[in-house]
Amino acid sequence: MLWPIVLPFKITFWVLAGFVATVALVSPWFKWRRGKAVVISTLVAFLAFVPVCAGIGSILDSHRFGVFHYSTYSEVQDFRIERYLPPMARDITLDKFAMGHRAMYKISLDELTDFLDSLWLEADGRSAVPRTELEDSAAVPAEHFDYSFDGLDWPMPDTALHFHSPMQSDGGGADYYFDPKTNTVLQHAGYW
Repeated sequence: MLWPIVLPFKITFWVLAGFVATVALVSPWFKWRRGKAVVISTLVAFLAFVPVCAGIGSILDSHRFGVFHYSTYSEVQDFRIERYLPPMARDITLDKFAMGHRAMYKISLDELTDFLDSLWLEADGRSAVPRTELEDSAAVPAEHFDYSFDGLDWPMPDTALHFHSPMQSDGGGADYYFDPKTNTVLQHAGYW
C-alpha cells in the first residue's frame, strides 16, 4: 500500500543525511562550531524532509507512472504488472499508476484462457472469491467496463468476454475484457 513512497523516502533520507554529514565535515573550514552546525543542519533537514520527499517523489513518479508502450512481455520488467499480464501478450500499452494499471494488448483467446487457468491453478483455492462465483467468459456490453478505462483513447468493443484473475483478500486482482473480433484485451488490475 505504501510502496510508491518507499523509494522517495529512502532517497530523501540519504540526501539529507549526506547534507548533515557534509555540514559537519566542512564546518571547521568556515570556523563554525561543529556541534551547533550539526544541530542547525539537522533541524533544517527535518523541516525540509517533507517538501524534498514530495519533490523527489514527483520526479520519480513522472518516470514510473503514466502510459508506456512495449512490444513484448519481456520489456515490461515490473513484477506488479507481470503477475497479471500474460507472457504471450504483444503490442502492449500500459497505463501505470500507484495502486494498479490498465493495459491493452493483443493475444488469442486460447492464450488468455491458458494463462488464466494457470493463475487459478497457482492460487490453489486461496482466492477471496471462488472462480465459480465470478462468471468467467460472460459477454458484457461496453457500458459495463468502459468507465474503467476513462481518460484513455483506447477503442472500446461493443461487447467483450469478461474474465477474472484470482482475487486477493484485500481486493487486489485483475479483470480482463477480451474482444474476439480484434483479439485485443483491455485489462484493469489493482494491487495494494
